[in-house]
Amino acid sequence: MAAWSKRERVDAALRGETGDRVPVSAWRHFIPEELSPETLANASLQHFEQFDWDWLKVNPRATYYAEAWGNRYDYSRYDSVLPAWIAGPISSPQELTQIVPVPPTGGVFAEQLELVQRIQAGIGGAHFVQTLFTPLSVLGFLLSRPAVHSVAAAVQGQYDGLRRAIDENPAGVHTALAAIATTLATYAAATIDAGASGIFFAVVRLARQGILSETEYAEFGKPYDLQVLQAVQGAPFNLLHLCGPAAYFDQVASYPVHAINWASVGQHNPTLNEARTRTPLALMGGVDELGALQHGTPAEVLAEARAALQASGERHFLLTPGCGVNLDTPEANLHALRQAVEHSPHA
Repeated sequence: MAAWSKRERVDAALRGETGDRVPVSAWRHFIPEELSPETLANASLQHFEQFDWDWLKVNPRATYYAEAWGNRYDYSRYDSVLPAWIAGPISSPQELTQIVPVPPTGGVFAEQLELVQRIQAGIGGAHFVQTLFTPLSVLGFLLSRPAVHSVAAAVQGQYDGLRRAIDENPAGVHTALAAIATTLATYAAATIDAGASGIFFAVVRLARQGILSETEYAEFGKPYDLQVLQAVQGAPFNLLHLCGPAAYFDQVASYPVHAINWASVGQHNPTLNEARTRTPLALMGGVDELGALQHGTPAEVLAEARAALQASGERHFLLTPGCGVNLDTPEANLHALRQAVEHSPHA
C-alpha cells in the first residue's frame, strides 16, 4: 500500500479505524509573530514541519475574540501568552446590553481569515483547525478588568466578572451571549470557507468545579456552544477542548464534534480508559504538557506517550498534550512525542 498521507491518517483515527499509526500533534503560541497573519502563518507552518506533526492547531493570540468587541491591549507587555489589558467596553453587569453582534468577517476576524488562507496555501493538504473560544469564554474576557498585569489576575478577573454578572444580571448575560454566539457562528463558518478543516472549540477553564456549577454551565454555556458548533457541522475535523482540572467532562461528552481534547493526566479529570466509556468521540491527549513535556526528559516523554498509546488501544485516538505547550518547552521533548508513535505496532 502507498504511504498514508497526514490527512488520511487523521481521518482514519476520527472514524475509529486502524491507520498506519496513531496521529500526533502539539501546539503553542508564537510571540510576537501572532500580531501579523503573515508572520504567524510562517511560524505555525515552520513548527508543523519541524516536528512533522500530522495536523496543525492554529494558535492565534488569545485576546482576538475580545478585541472584536472592543477590548484593547498593550502588545509590548506580555505575561506568558496574554498581553496587558488596557480597557474594555464593559465596566459593570448592567452594561451587558452594549454587547451586540459585530461584523463576523471584518476587523480582527478579517485578519484571522487571512491567517487561515495563508496556512491553507502552505500546509500541503494536511488538516488544520482554527482556534475559537466559546461564547461564555469570550464574555469572560470582556468582563475581566485585572488591576495588575498577570495571567493569574486576568483569569481571576474572568471568573469574578462572570460570577458577578450571573448573580446580578442573568438576563443581560443571556443577551450578551446570544450576540456573541451569533457572530462567532458566522465567523466559524467563514473559517471553513477560507480553508480550515474545522475549529478547535475551547471551553477556557469555565466548565469545571469551583467556577460555575454544572447547572449554570448547562444554562449559560451549552446552548450557545451548540449554536456555534451547528454552523460548522459540514466540516471534517471539529475538535472540542475542555480546559483545566476537575472539568465537567460529561457536560460536553456528546457535543457534535469529531474529537475531544482534555488533560487526562494528573488534573482530576477522566483518564483515557474512563473517557472511552463516557463519550463516543475520538479521544485526543494522553501527555501532560505541564509535567513530562515541560520538565521531564525525552525518555520520560516517550514513556508517558507509550502508556497513552497502550491505554487508548491505538484506535479512535490522536496523541497530543492536554493543552498548549509552553513557549519554552524543550524541543527534544517535542521530538520525543513525535517519535513515540513510530513505536506503534501498526507503523
